[in-house]
Amino acid sequence: MTGAAALISAAMLLSCSSDGVKVVVKNDSDLARTNETVELDFRALASEVEGMTEDNALILDASGAQVPVQVYTERHGEKKLIFQVSAAPGETVEYTVAVGEREPYDTLVYSRYVPERADDYAYENNLVAGRIYGPALEDPRTFGPDIWLKCTDRLIVNEWYAKADYHHNYGDGMDCYKVANTLGGGALAPFVGDKIILGDNYASQETICNGPIRTKAVLKYNTFDVDGNLVSAVKEISLDANTRFLKTSTWFDSVNLESMPVVLGAVLHDVVARTDGDHYIAFTEKASDSADPDRDGNISVGLVMDAAEPDVEAATMDGHAVLKANATIGKRLDVWTGSGWSQGGIESPEAWAQTVKDFAYAQAHPLKVTVKK
Repeated sequence: MTGAAALISAAMLLSCSSDGVKVVVKNDSDLARTNETVELDFRALASEVEGMTEDNALILDASGAQVPVQVYTERHGEKKLIFQVSAAPGETVEYTVAVGEREPYDTLVYSRYVPERADDYAYENNLVAGRIYGPALEDPRTFGPDIWLKCTDRLIVNEWYAKADYHHNYGDGMDCYKVANTLGGGALAPFVGDKIILGDNYASQETICNGPIRTKAVLKYNTFDVDGNLVSAVKEISLDANTRFLKTSTWFDSVNLESMPVVLGAVLHDVVARTDGDHYIAFTEKASDSADPDRDGNISVGLVMDAAEPDVEAATMDGHAVLKANATIGKRLDVWTGSGWSQGGIESPEAWAQTVKDFAYAQAHPLKVTVKK
């Protein structure tokens, strides 16, 4: 579609709406924001835009061009419309909500239950991939995820499982990361003294959504013992397109406890660099599940704790890099875990440390979103 045709099409689309709802996004931080996801209340928008449905809702940028959009329903019934925004420091950008026929969007993010491989739950986007172990896998038993390393923006999870040889690099990446009975590439877990309580593999799973912008799933964990108290957990994992960071929201439940100390931790292997910052840790290490670490390159891991959490402390515990915090029983705690590869876009440990620092800063300084008629 030519630029002129796009503007004409946009005008036609706007004529179908009641008043042309505008979405104004302001970046009042000092950091450029690139492909950052904005969430809107779909039902509120639908009440303002005549004839809008999940299938015909559009977001148009200032030029009238369509922006990829996704509408999905959260597990408790909230319906969200999401799209991605880029804005320079101090910049304000404006979008229009409209109705019409969507252009085809590239699928950049995906997850699924993998019963053919011991109940894995696998996830990926155009930059990263990983999996969380399920009930059928006898070993390891852990809260922690496995990191898969990509050097392509294609979605490869289904291809790799079908080939069943993902420990070998055929040109698009490989699994050369060792989890064993640890927190692997990063998970939230209780601790007692200097010992992390690993919990177990997930007991049940449910995919909430797949789409061009976000995939989301809920994993439930059976009770496990924490210093004589039975504790269970629910994790909601969410991965957006164009990011190296998986968001995990965790709810712990216990009859006897009101709160408990927890860590966001990732296991340490042969570390070559580490940076501890405000609510984040970034480290780079040699490939850990590899017969030739020099050939297979360096793996980078990032841990980011919600900026709203008080008294977060970086430390090393039980062979893990950790961010210590306190979890209130029954209340969600949001964390992010990131990964990168020296053969897949991460130029150096210093570049990775900056990536994690910038991501933590962005979480602490969210974009300001205003919806107006």
